[in-house]
This record gives sequence, structure tokens and C-alpha cells, in this order.
Amino acid sequence: MNPEPPRSRLADALFVPVLTHYKQGAPGTVDPGRTLAHIRHIRPHVRQVMLAGSTGDGWEISDAGFDALIDLAASQDVAGLDVSLIFGALRPTTEAVIARLGHLEERLSKDPALEARVSAAVVCPPVDADASQEAILRHYDAVLAASRLPIAVYQLPQVTSCRIAPETLVRLAQSPRVTLFKDSSGEDQVAESRLDFGSVALVRGAEGGYLEALKPAGPYDGWLLSTGNVLAEPLRRLLALKAEGRRAEAAKLSEQLSGIVSEIFGAAAAEGGANAFSNANRAMDHVAAHGSRWREAELPLKIDGNRLSKQLVEVAAKAAEAFLPGSAGYLG
Repeated sequence: MNPEPPRSRLADALFVPVLTHYKQGAPGTVDPGRTLAHIRHIRPHVRQVMLAGSTGDGWEISDAGFDALIDLAASQDVAGLDVSLIFGALRPTTEAVIARLGHLEERLSKDPALEARVSAAVVCPPVDADASQEAILRHYDAVLAASRLPIAVYQLPQVTSCRIAPETLVRLAQSPRVTLFKDSSGEDQVAESRLDFGSVALVRGAEGGYLEALKPAGPYDGWLLSTGNVLAEPLRRLLALKAEGRRAEAAKLSEQLSGIVSEIFGAAAAEGGANAFSNANRAMDHVAAHGSRWREAELPLKIDGNRLSKQLVEVAAKAAEAFLPGSAGYLG
């Protein structure tokens, strides 16, 4: 039986589930160099990175793609960035989650330096619209019994078609291995319940209403936001304004970001080829990477092997213009 590690505290209020970038070849062939360039670009404002999350196509990525992300995380290039790492173990069934998590832990056991930089694995409930709360508890109990990493519980009914009730998280929080709860539902029922979840940190994954979500006015300790892929600087600035008590300025920035993101995500909903989190951020990132020359650059690949539509990038470039580079992008 593995010893129970101590609960971790939330070191920083901003987590970012980074995009996975792809290169020509079989659909979903990971481009480590391009993904590294992306992480380097956001690093000045981001200290906590999630690999193979929903935004990084974690539900769809192959075993080979998952290994490529582990290889990237293990590289000296990423080690030198000094970021805390989280891996998604996003699979539809208990057995598949355990298999992916077991493979991750096997890789980590052979690389103590990498293991020291991994703070948790993210696990959703099973993909099952009929899953009862007892079934969800059995799922997590099985995952905890078969693994040793700290576990972040992830509420994502858009994919799983089921929901973790507040009382269920209270029971899960009794395990010292459960350190984080992320809610991307946009419903906030668990956090708003204000039940006692012990020292489990609550982070919001739904976009919009950024300032209002955070304690003390809101119920969350922080954010785990896909838009940190491109909007990390204004999100970091928002946190600074809040910390300095400049609430009116923070509220204005939060409202501005909420409007921009709503427009881009609305356009991304019909894109296809990947989820809206991935598509919306890939569109903004294309402009951030290439600046004013983005139209001349080849459009990025989605995990299905098709290129992102120019129409979506046009929407992103116009909507987020105030926060995107006007000339040179980060790829030079």
C-alpha cells in the first residue's frame, strides 16, 4: 500500500491547461518544439501548467501523443522553465483512467527529477450520463487505490454527461490524496454550496466572470483557465489589481476579458475537429505566435489532422486585438 502524501496548498491562483501543438504526419502527431515555444511564451505570467488537459486535447490524444508530452515535460528545456506540472488522465472509463495513470506513474518512477515537478493528475468522473453519486465515488476510490499521485477532481459535464454533487466532493475530500477540485461546468454548484471540503483547493475552469469567482466575494481559490494560453498577462494583471485592492480597475478588466472570450468561444462552438476550448485558444495563439503576419503563416493543425479555419482566426484577431501583438509574434 502506498503511503498517503500530505495535502498540498495552492501555490498560485492561476493554472493553465496548455495547448498541444501538432505537426504534419498522422493526425495528432505532437510537435514538441512548437509546444515548448508556446510554454516559453506564457511562462513569464504562468507558474503552473497542465499537460493533456481538455484544452490540450487530453480526451483524444493517443498513447504515443501522451508519451510525447511526458518526454517534453522531462526535457531540460522544460525543467529550466521551473513550472509546476499537472497531467490530465482523461479517459471515459475507470479502467482506461487507471491504465493512463499507471503509465504516467511508471514513467515518473524512472525520472525522479520529473516526478518532483508533477503536483497532481487530473481525473474526471466516468463518461456516463446514468452514473449515480455512488458510482462516481466507486470510480474515484478505484483510481485512488490503483495510483499514488495526488488527484485533482475535475467537473466537466460537457464531456462526462454526469455531475459530482457537493456532498460527493465532501466524501472525496476525506482522502489526503485529493488536493484540488476544478469545475468547468459554469454552474458552480459545488463551490457555491460552501460545504466544508477541508484543504482541497477549488479552482474555476469556466470562462468569464473572472474577478467575481474569486474569494472572498466568490467561492474559488483560483482559476484553471484555457485562456491563460494567450491571455495570461491580463489575467495575471487582474490578480495583481485584486491583491492591491484596486477593485474598480480589476472589475473593468474582468468585464473586458469576459466579453472578448465570450465572442471567441461563441465562434469556436461551430468549428469542429476539436473542442471549443482548444479551437478558441488555438485561434488566438496563432495571432500571438505570428503577429501581424498571421495571415501569411500556415494555419495550425487540430488534433484531427485538419487545419483551423481562417474565419475563426479572423474573429479571434479582431476580438482580442487589445491583448495580442500588433507586429512581431513570439515565434519571430
